[in-house]
Amino acid sequence: MTRTLRLGVGASMTCLVRYIHPSRHIRERYVNPERGQRLENLVAIREETKLVNRREQQVIVMTHTDFPGIELYAVKRFCKVTAEGPEDQLFDIPAAIGPREEVWEAFPELPEEVQQLQNRPNLTNIGDEDIAVVQALVETDDDNLPAPENAPVPGQRVDDVMGLWGHNGLCARRMMNARDTLPTILFTPGIQPTTLQLFELFFMKDFLQNTILANINERLEGENSLTYGEFLRWLGIWFLMATIQGPQRRDFWSTAKVDIFEGAPFRVNEWMSRNRFEAILGALKYTRSAPPAYQDKFHEVRDMIDAWNANMNEKFTPSWISCLDESMSVWINPYTCPGFMFVPRKPWPFGNEYHTVCCGVSGIMWGVELVEGKDAPPQRHVDFENEGKTVGLLLRMSRPLWGTAKALVLDSGFCVVKGITELSKKGVFAAALIKKRRYWPKYVRGEEIKDHFRDKGVGEADSWSGTLDSCPFQIHCMKEPDYVMSLMTSYGTLNRMGRGTKRNHNGRQVSFQYPEIVHNHFKYRHAVDDHNSKRHQPISLEVVWGTKWWPNRVFAFLLSITEVNVMLASVAFGGAEQLPMLEFRKKFAYALINNDYLREEQEELRRSGRLLVENRHKLAVLEPGKKFKNFEIVDAQSLYPQAKCAHCPRRTRNYCTCSIGVLRCKFCYPIHFTS
Repeated sequence: MTRTLRLGVGASMTCLVRYIHPSRHIRERYVNPERGQRLENLVAIREETKLVNRREQQVIVMTHTDFPGIELYAVKRFCKVTAEGPEDQLFDIPAAIGPREEVWEAFPELPEEVQQLQNRPNLTNIGDEDIAVVQALVETDDDNLPAPENAPVPGQRVDDVMGLWGHNGLCARRMMNARDTLPTILFTPGIQPTTLQLFELFFMKDFLQNTILANINERLEGENSLTYGEFLRWLGIWFLMATIQGPQRRDFWSTAKVDIFEGAPFRVNEWMSRNRFEAILGALKYTRSAPPAYQDKFHEVRDMIDAWNANMNEKFTPSWISCLDESMSVWINPYTCPGFMFVPRKPWPFGNEYHTVCCGVSGIMWGVELVEGKDAPPQRHVDFENEGKTVGLLLRMSRPLWGTAKALVLDSGFCVVKGITELSKKGVFAAALIKKRRYWPKYVRGEEIKDHFRDKGVGEADSWSGTLDSCPFQIHCMKEPDYVMSLMTSYGTLNRMGRGTKRNHNGRQVSFQYPEIVHNHFKYRHAVDDHNSKRHQPISLEVVWGTKWWPNRVFAFLLSITEVNVMLASVAFGGAEQLPMLEFRKKFAYALINNDYLREEQEELRRSGRLLVENRHKLAVLEPGKKFKNFEIVDAQSLYPQAKCAHCPRRTRNYCTCSIGVLRCKFCYPIHFTS
């Protein structure tokens, strides 16, 4: 029988670095601690009560040779004893060895005002008063605020860059012989790709194998190595569980009979055991790069995001027009989420904000950039940061389009004249909606535009030309019944195109066609929003994957984007019909769970003889007077105690030698053995 080690003065302990206080001393020595990193050889000196995370808790005060003269402490339940101290100086209650999964410490609660706002059923109609309250507590990105480049500087003279009204009928993009091309993928022409092939095409297969799989196999202790096919199955199980919302994760491995009124409506035991699933989940790590010398809260996910972008740029070529906008990844607590942002008027305004770009024709998302906000390390420099916040972002996000004469549709948050002209210099054309956000955009004389259209009829259009740094641009305007719609653009004409539209004005109906730039704006501006809607509704994988470790949420975000991309690509390139999101997700999960790689790996194992390993898998029986407790064999009060099999309701004393602590009856053992 294995005895639980007891805490006392002089006991040697280990504790997760993230749970040790005072945190300032820990941060100075461990700038970028890895997931699960522990501090070994801590020596307990006393037990007392301290205020931790705004509540009184029992802590163990301890010392360590790396922190001379400093008393460290940690909440008692997070301390793991490796060697006991003197018998006469033991504390009263033994310290827990701890479960297999890490316990997460409670973080400070959000202010009550923010919690009340998060609990509202509808977060899209948040009033200005609520926004003002949250802004004082949480970093905010408000669409109604002007871009930094557009905010006026007191005493600075603004040059007059505008010329005359009227358009010469020439389009700068067409003068470069640019065509309205369709999107393409890097795949054998004439062959329709399968769902699994599209997933591998869009989800950085090399990074999965060389980084994520390699990290998992290094961290799996006492487990079989994880193969690429098995990892695809693991991902498929996640997507299958995300076809229903409500059951807890463990319900999908329950041995109870399926009940339509309780628990999960199906089981996944036949594909993977719960222990194996949780072991893979606990071993996830997304980088193999050494952390920098400075604190970088985003270090764990930078390689993954870069790999996803690089893979999409290599495997997918967008059509002639794309849309740049924002996407949200759901999170609640800013204390556990680097770059936490409040973005009013989004369906879910709390979490991580990403700048994302989608192909206008296919809807496929091909570029993402995480908004780091105040958590961005000042020591790290990004490309084009000297060009200004908005201009630098536009240049970074459009880099794959440079020199292609393709177009970007932008909302009013990106309406910066310098941004439009700098893109034009790179061979990318753009059109941004002009909106007065406290101020008109720099160089835009909005009141003069209103005066110019005061006597014009609804549907009439005109163009105002300008030049900045020897680079021409135009402001295309169209009269609406109660305002003038204006777009800043570097391409296009006033030619009418598309289906006709109608407006009601002064009791009569006016019919007309949109000018080219207005038509493109209305047709392609929803590409990112439509992609976000498919990702979030009706059931979001990010929500079903209820993680407390933030890098897992970034991974789930990229997985969700890829799922939507695969669905859109299966229609555009695979000849499939458009399916409802959940119906497609079931087919997608089936393709991952029953992937060809797994069958090939199992066949290879059979051929090599490594599937039947006698010394690892053997059906054994507990000795008389013994039972399992916390994956250990301990003494029992009765001679032959039995417990329920892990796979069926039968009671047994049998187990497999590969998994001490898990009972398997003789009927279920062959299933476990062959799988």
